[in-house]
Amino acid sequence: MSNTLVAFAVLAWLAYLASRLLARHHLPELVAFLIVGALLGPSGPPFLSLIDEPSLVALRPVTEVALAVLMFVIGERVSVRALRAARWTLTTGVVQFALSGIAVFWATSSLGADRPVALVLGALAGAGAPMTIAHIVSSARARGSYPTGIVGTHAVSDALATVTFSAVLPIALLLSDEAANIGSAVVNFVQLGIGGAVLGLLGGWFISRLGFQIETSGELLLFVLVHIVVGWTIAGWLDISLPLAALVAGATAATVSPQAFSVRLFRTIKTIEQPLYLLFFALAGAAIHLSDVPKVGLVGVAYIVVRVAAKIVGGLGGGLAGGLGWRMSLRLGVNLTPQAGVAVGLAVLASEQLGDPGAEAATVVLGAVVLFELIGPLLVARDLREWSSAEHENGTAPEEFELPGRVLIAAPVPVELPEWLIDQAARWRASLVVLMPGERDDAHAVKIGELCGSRDVDFEFRSLRNESFTGSVVRSRGQHQADLVVLFAPRPPAGASRLALLPSERIARQLAVPVLTFPLNQPDAEPTGRQRPRRLPWQASGRSE
Repeated sequence: MSNTLVAFAVLAWLAYLASRLLARHHLPELVAFLIVGALLGPSGPPFLSLIDEPSLVALRPVTEVALAVLMFVIGERVSVRALRAARWTLTTGVVQFALSGIAVFWATSSLGADRPVALVLGALAGAGAPMTIAHIVSSARARGSYPTGIVGTHAVSDALATVTFSAVLPIALLLSDEAANIGSAVVNFVQLGIGGAVLGLLGGWFISRLGFQIETSGELLLFVLVHIVVGWTIAGWLDISLPLAALVAGATAATVSPQAFSVRLFRTIKTIEQPLYLLFFALAGAAIHLSDVPKVGLVGVAYIVVRVAAKIVGGLGGGLAGGLGWRMSLRLGVNLTPQAGVAVGLAVLASEQLGDPGAEAATVVLGAVVLFELIGPLLVARDLREWSSAEHENGTAPEEFELPGRVLIAAPVPVELPEWLIDQAARWRASLVVLMPGERDDAHAVKIGELCGSRDVDFEFRSLRNESFTGSVVRSRGQHQADLVVLFAPRPPAGASRLALLPSERIARQLAVPVLTFPLNQPDAEPTGRQRPRRLPWQASGRSE
């Protein structure tokens, strides 16, 4: 096991370095996770092989728990609140899923695929990749109902795929084996589909009822992780679909919880989202069998082509039915093509339950997933960037912007705020919350208070304690419901590595409000005495010549 952990540590390190290189060229980070995992996995070049099959088996529990946590977070996007905010999410998810399943079943049957194989391919054709899309949306910093709705549509697709597959599997089992037990087939349906939904409902309700009593973020995170591990154990005992259970649990918790607690709950879990993405996708890449791509055959080509066409047509029809608008609906289909996660797990289950027909269907699905997972994210990232540019060009985004009523100003060191910033707050009639080291009676805080008082601006000083600057800003923004965040942060030193994100970049990624960042000059070190407030580039140094 120790060798397995060492191999995974090296894999994770290389995947992280590759992701930073791709991020600098505005490419999705998860593509780097997948490529590095595929190259260093069992199916990669022999001289690069770092993770073998036994290692993947040993790390499977870690991967499954990471998958459950991420699916729980994605469940927030398919809660009742989220579906009400973007009705086209549900209509598009249902329409494109039904169209994909029917079209793929008809096409593969027409090409000579056995009925069990065609049924399985049809059931899996509509499945999406919500974790992939969620990571791309986060990396591209795309905000608004459209990016959020895309993630929700993929989540709806995965839920429908799991339930449909659990209903189709007994039928395929009966068609492939005349001696199959009908009672056993019904039990499989109850366990896989209904059992996952019931476990998710109970788990989400339990987390909501007890979690709101927990005050600290660390304890709340531990509470959720412990119960997800318990759910993973129960799902293993009862052969229940863990991804479906986690997705339903997240949706249930987001629906039945008070709005304030729901926001705090998912914001807390998202603090570990990025490490889990790296863990899951790096190991998912290692599990990719590149040799499966040439084996898909004519049935596989039909699966890929028909599925893409059905997604585009279904996205158009579902989007229009949900009131999205024809322009956005037309481009929505491309964003629905990625496929991973749930489709892979269900395909493996089909190969275990159906024998040769299941193995044939799994080969087609796994080969197609390699293409969808490596090419799809690039297309989605490009579309989201174009959407963001179009929003600013046609004026849609500025129409939603309102003057801030509360501004959070934060700095990791004491600074002297420029007068023009106070003047602007006065014009906006906005109140200020200043977060920086020191106390209310310190010189820099007193000066800020005097400036605000002279301009009739409400002012509140919050002392920055010994904790993460990023976490403190994110939490303070939520506590004070700030509409705008202004950061004053030192420039990175010359020659500093850009592999790691700056605190200002991390804050901008985590907040859904505008974030303005101003650099600080680096004054000469003072040998003795109390540290002077930092000065901004446009402020005079105050030194006499």
